[in-house]
Amino acid sequence: MKKVINLMSEELLTELVAVGQTQKHVPGEDLENIAQSILLMQEDFISRLSHVDKTQVTRFFQQLKDDLSVSTNEIIDHIYHLS
Repeated sequence: MKKVINLMSEELLTELVAVGQTQKHVPGEDLENIAQSILLMQEDFISRLSHVDKTQVTRFFQQLKDDLSVSTNEIIDHIYHLS
């Protein structure tokens, strides 16, 4: 799961850099804020993996996947609205 989280974060950062390079009118501060939110998301989800309730493993991972999907989609929306 850590690999998935890291890959998602890397893909989001790559997309953000691409937008920053192609859309010169986007303020650097906006790019930095989104980059920071991606890194915080990555840190949050990886730290959550360290606190798995052994009695609720299946439920925990399903919730984690759902939350990761929601967070990723929110960041994609922010990146999309930059351009």
